[in-house]
Amino acid sequence: MVLAVGIGGAGHVAAAPTVSMDTVNAGAPVFRASGDTSTVRRDANGRTQYLVDLHDAATSRMPASAAPPSDGFSDAQDVTARHLVDDLRLDFGVLPTAMTSFVGRSFTAFLTTGQVARLRRDARVQRLTENGAVELSAVWTNTGTTPTTPWGVHAVGGPRVSSRSHTVYLLDTGAAPHSGLPFLDRLAAVPGQSPTGCYPHANHVAGIIGARATTVPSSVVGVSSGAAIVSVAVGRGGTATAGCSSGSDVADVALGLDLIYSRIRASGRVGIVNISMNSPHFNEGQTLGDKLRILATPNPAVGYPGAFIAQSAGNNHADACVYAYNATQVSDGIMVVGAIDDNGQPVAPLNGTNRFRNAPLADSEPGSNFGACVEIWAPGNVVRSTWSGNSYTHLSGTSMAAPHVAGVALHLAETQGLTTPAQIEQAVRAKRVTLPGSTATIPNLNLQGPFAQPTVELAVGDTAVGHFERFHTDTFAVRYDSLGAASCNVRAFRNGLAWFQLNNLLPKQTLSANTLAAGQYRWLVECTNASGTRRTSAEANATIRRAVTGVAWYVKSTSTGNVWQRFTGDPSVVNQNRFTWDAGTPMSYRYESIDADTCVVQSIGIQGFNRGGPELWNSGPYPTSLDFGTHVLPNPRTEPPPLGPHDQIRWRVECRNAAGSVMAATVHGTQSL
Repeated sequence: MVLAVGIGGAGHVAAAPTVSMDTVNAGAPVFRASGDTSTVRRDANGRTQYLVDLHDAATSRMPASAAPPSDGFSDAQDVTARHLVDDLRLDFGVLPTAMTSFVGRSFTAFLTTGQVARLRRDARVQRLTENGAVELSAVWTNTGTTPTTPWGVHAVGGPRVSSRSHTVYLLDTGAAPHSGLPFLDRLAAVPGQSPTGCYPHANHVAGIIGARATTVPSSVVGVSSGAAIVSVAVGRGGTATAGCSSGSDVADVALGLDLIYSRIRASGRVGIVNISMNSPHFNEGQTLGDKLRILATPNPAVGYPGAFIAQSAGNNHADACVYAYNATQVSDGIMVVGAIDDNGQPVAPLNGTNRFRNAPLADSEPGSNFGACVEIWAPGNVVRSTWSGNSYTHLSGTSMAAPHVAGVALHLAETQGLTTPAQIEQAVRAKRVTLPGSTATIPNLNLQGPFAQPTVELAVGDTAVGHFERFHTDTFAVRYDSLGAASCNVRAFRNGLAWFQLNNLLPKQTLSANTLAAGQYRWLVECTNASGTRRTSAEANATIRRAVTGVAWYVKSTSTGNVWQRFTGDPSVVNQNRFTWDAGTPMSYRYESIDADTCVVQSIGIQGFNRGGPELWNSGPYPTSLDFGTHVLPNPRTEPPPLGPHDQIRWRVECRNAAGSVMAATVHGTQSL
């Protein structure tokens, strides 16, 4: 089961992950992965790892004053919960490897199908969930150099300076030390794992919330600069590697939520939590969704003040209700955050291509999730923030949007003396502004909501372009797509002169799908919103180069009837483009090319049906066409080394021009048997 950490790119995008519930037999529900089950955790004995949620009431019979069992779990865990888990261990012969007691009683264990069947019939068991992988799922511009204030910080009314009276808890892959994050505390939720994840996603998220300026060129400031941040690592793996996991799993995320709960309770102060992760397990009634609700909800009976939670909406460009917390209420302390671009438009695919483009740092993904469960939008495309090794970089995804809201929430909690998650959510909602020309509503500490403007992009095929090159023989399509536009105008230029102009076009259209003569081309697209008040343009430039359009061998021999036969193509299979000559008879051969500047000829000895062999001769630079004349050739099968013996001779001519175009032609010949 996949929990997508909302960075673009932090993981592959497949069909929407789903959770199937086994309700065939009576008892507690069993949630299993449907579709791709490759990420489900299994041990060497084939047992499946489950997160087993227990009813809170089941601990009422447990001795609160008794000594804790010898189970190896932390003394910080609730004693009654530990006794409950230990009783289930003895009753069912399972070996719990992890447990939670603050965001709900649960334990993790590898189970056989028989143990699953028996556990679900136990009245103490609320639910069983298969454990699986968790993936990481120009109205404004960057300003300044040292430091840089990223466009997203401008968009939400920052930067502000944190008093550090409140703490932001970052549930993520695990942040590394960074000079721009001086007030960063780092914890590992999973015993034995490093607090630093192998993928610097957490560093980037932390910097958006609270980075502080340094002397490093192009350092950044966060929304609430200098914030106190506690990084809670739920990722696995230490040092960064090209193939390192970009996520965690359901059980480890549960441990992270439990650790955050205990830290907030110990602090006695309402917390701010950022969760840039997504999965169906965050839905209400699912294991992580229920734990999220417990984490957000104050519980005065145990001295727990609650937490405001900002969660990413996910990067699948689909219904956020499938991937995030879906019990939207205006005062529950949980807000699901979608991503906008720097024009104020929700990030969506353009020209049919992924819009969160993070290669090579991370995977690219379609765009922001949307729908009724998205309660607020925030900057999430091409956002600059802290990275590994005291460096800085740009990333895109709803993972970048959620920490903008967390940073705003932190500032409001600190400056307004807010003490509950509901108060913080209401304060964030009070700072929402509508962006005219967009469907997005964003937080802005200054209550400034500028006009959004259309986002426009040109593409060739499936690739967004600014400048591209093709040969005059290539067929290609130039097209444009836009967001927030009602109509578009197009002007095109060829070799600096006006070529054509089209007005009042649709917001999305293909301009041409053909070949173009060699030359310089420019397309300029200008799109306007429905009110006619905002325009955005985009352009693409192309250099169309002259191509080599023809290379051919001409052979006259016994097998061609002693008339010229034309051979084209560059096969490596010896029974293609083949001719023969009779012993003692003359043969003639030549090559010709069109639009080439130089050619090179090779002869190669071939044994049997091999595709390659030793080079017998190389001409070096030769003319673009050449007649080798008429010759009586020897039998290559009886030639002494180094010219033989060979079953066939391959003649290959490769011609190219100054524009870089290359074309070749090959023939295979031998003496008749």
